[in-house]
Amino acid sequence: MTAQGGSANRRLSLVTVDQILSSLSNIAALIWVAHAFEPIDFGRFSLVILVYTVAQVVFRSLISTTAIVHPEDADTRAGDILGATVVLGIGASILCSAAGLALIAADSAMGGPILVLGLSLTFLMLHDVGRYLAIAKQRPAGAVTLDSLWFGLLVVGFVGTEQLGRDSLTWLIAAWTGSGVVASLWVFVQCGAPTGGGFAWLRERWDFSWRSMVSGLSASGTALATASLMTLFSSPIAVAAFRAATLLGAPSTAVQMAVGTSAAADIAREREDPRAVWRHVRRAILIATVVGVLNLVVLVFLPDVVGHAVLGEAWDIVEPLMLAVSLKVLLMAAQSGLRASLIGTHRIQAAMVTDVVSIVLVGACMVVGAAWGDAEGALWAMAVGTGVSTVCWWVAVIWKGRGPLPDLPARTATDEREGEDGDREPVPARPVRVAPGKHRA
Repeated sequence: MTAQGGSANRRLSLVTVDQILSSLSNIAALIWVAHAFEPIDFGRFSLVILVYTVAQVVFRSLISTTAIVHPEDADTRAGDILGATVVLGIGASILCSAAGLALIAADSAMGGPILVLGLSLTFLMLHDVGRYLAIAKQRPAGAVTLDSLWFGLLVVGFVGTEQLGRDSLTWLIAAWTGSGVVASLWVFVQCGAPTGGGFAWLRERWDFSWRSMVSGLSASGTALATASLMTLFSSPIAVAAFRAATLLGAPSTAVQMAVGTSAAADIAREREDPRAVWRHVRRAILIATVVGVLNLVVLVFLPDVVGHAVLGEAWDIVEPLMLAVSLKVLLMAAQSGLRASLIGTHRIQAAMVTDVVSIVLVGACMVVGAAWGDAEGALWAMAVGTGVSTVCWWVAVIWKGRGPLPDLPARTATDEREGEDGDREPVPARPVRVAPGKHRA
């Protein structure tokens, strides 16, 4: 293995650890609520997680993904990126807090939890962007540090609330968000303080970031719409079973997300070399496939005693769904790295269109499956839709991946290409267009 390949594998391993740690904090909170609170509180906490996830998607699309594919910005303008995060985070925090106050005024049980989330949202988004900045800088150990801090502080917070007798859902969410707020302060140690160039940076990268946001929101929005439509066709127990089943597949999904994120970061730095791009894509597909196979073996043959320990009585209605969930995760492996290749090479338009088309297909299949066979029908239909979306991604990569790279700086001197023997061979310089009426200096 080359030194470069070994370095890429080490980064991928650390990014994988980071993504697992990131998902563990949410999963641990969900499991805690499932065992310590009433089912209605589990539903309320799931709603809070959903609000947080939507905000996370927006910030990852506008800021984090943009920093990943523009590593030069992560290297030299981290303060501007953090500045943009703080400004947008304050706006999101105000909106969420206002919603929480309105719910409190309406005497809703969701008021306190949403208000607590709103007050913490700026710092939680700062924590998430800090993770992706570390990955963009090719220093994923920094992301692992941030998530380790949150997870460790979360354990302390949960134990503290139990010892103090603060057993309401609002206090549990305060422990969850408060630990994230404290952990987010380490971002300033790793990346420095925010600067005032956030808006300027957002304007410069807007052509990429708005497409990235449409792509991300189409996925999260369709998931929300699908879950809502399932309630019209399925029983509440079926909807709960569906959510619990997808929860068990979350660790494997986190690994696949890590593979894609790491591949996009590496591809962005080597996007002018097609062989390097496909090397990262092949590695991503191989790793995701191995994880998918392991996921299938573990979930399908998971002992009942373990299933009951994790999900309690819900395991009895979830267990028949494990094969469908596992097949969906395995089918996702075939598209791991494909989205990363389009994003890393700045072909965001193709990625956006493919994201929208594939997610709509998956969502439509899930709704039809839920109407036909409740949770089991929805999950099998989701597996079928995932297979179709995988074909969409391969078509997009083959169709768009062969064209010229966008956003390459103009070359006015002698270009070079690599010959078959590995030597660098000069080729004629490309002509530089001069606008009418202007003269070159």
